[in-house]
Amino acid sequence: MDFSQVIQLEQYAKATQFNPENNCLFTTGTHCLVSQGIKKRVTLPIGDTKDLVATIDSHMHNEPDNTIAFAALPFCKTEHAQIIIPEQVSRWEKAAFSAWFDAELASCQGVPNSLLGITDLQPQAQFENAVSQAKLLFDTGLLNKIVLSKQTQLRFAEPINSQAVLRNLLQQSQSGYHFSFPTTDNAILVGVSPELLLRKQAEKLTTNPLAGSIPRDPCPKEEAHRRSVLFASKKDRYEHAVVIEDIQQVLTPLCSTLHIPAQPELLSTATMWHLSTVISGVLKESATHSLAIANQLHPTPALCGKPTADAYPKIAELEQQSRGLFSGIIGWFDKHGNGEWVVVIRCAELRDKTAKLFAGAGIVAASDPRSEWLETEAKLNTMLNALETKQAYYAMRNTFHEAN
Repeated sequence: MDFSQVIQLEQYAKATQFNPENNCLFTTGTHCLVSQGIKKRVTLPIGDTKDLVATIDSHMHNEPDNTIAFAALPFCKTEHAQIIIPEQVSRWEKAAFSAWFDAELASCQGVPNSLLGITDLQPQAQFENAVSQAKLLFDTGLLNKIVLSKQTQLRFAEPINSQAVLRNLLQQSQSGYHFSFPTTDNAILVGVSPELLLRKQAEKLTTNPLAGSIPRDPCPKEEAHRRSVLFASKKDRYEHAVVIEDIQQVLTPLCSTLHIPAQPELLSTATMWHLSTVISGVLKESATHSLAIANQLHPTPALCGKPTADAYPKIAELEQQSRGLFSGIIGWFDKHGNGEWVVVIRCAELRDKTAKLFAGAGIVAASDPRSEWLETEAKLNTMLNALETKQAYYAMRNTFHEAN
């Protein structure tokens, strides 16, 4: 797909119709894909990768050669992928789309939406107990790592303006992978992922796993200290190494060459620092579909655990909630199997007056339950900022803790 083309005026006209309730958005690097209209929507099981790709190919077979589809795959392999083949797709420079979108919404600024309530589907005591229970599994040798998540539902006085939320995400996190996807249950999945699961173009592939993190700080001195702490942390380096090992095992049989740096680098988002490793490779078979590779990688230990097969049932047991699309994957693919996929994190499901926020933390033997809870709270900040409710959220949190 050629992103170098000059954006034509008619693309701006088409994009003015962009509405998260019935259109998709996916940004990558400095570029942006925006859909207009839904030509076809299908849901497909993802448990068998070969069948999944074959069915997708059959749906794309009669489509024009330049067709691009969007898809969101759930965390659990027993649930179904949601795939949208749009009527049209516009290609933008991300900065141009963000500036235009901001200008469009500037004329309809309203009174800030009031936060009325917070409901933890996994309260702090339950989450910290789950971490403690998970650590017992490491003692038995069943697991090396497990990722535990929480879901926090916010209730507002008025319907949430999904366009404003997306606008805020584009402004606050310019380097991430932004996404907006209308789900089959009448919600809007919106977020900005820092983590590239897979980029595939012809025979070339790239993946950029993140594992191990620490919150950012506005003080430059403290910020530098936190970066040093993260990079030197044995716990976080081990957590990261587990993920890299798993990805290497999946990709090695598929690639003629695979480059994995000897040690991670530091990658920043608007709210967090992460340990990051950029892995690149050359496929043995250039015709391999991007989704075939992505579904084999998914879920990595960064979102599930190690070994994956043993972590899956323990996650369901400890979290006691379906994750749905959270910690799944979202992205686009074309008729030739090229595509890009990111992990569904730093996100929320918007539905009328409610927003369901998600956050997770990687648990290893050295994990501290309270520290892991605080990490999940820090990871909510991306969406709290986008919803313009961070201050109200923490004020309500503090009031609750003081009352208890």
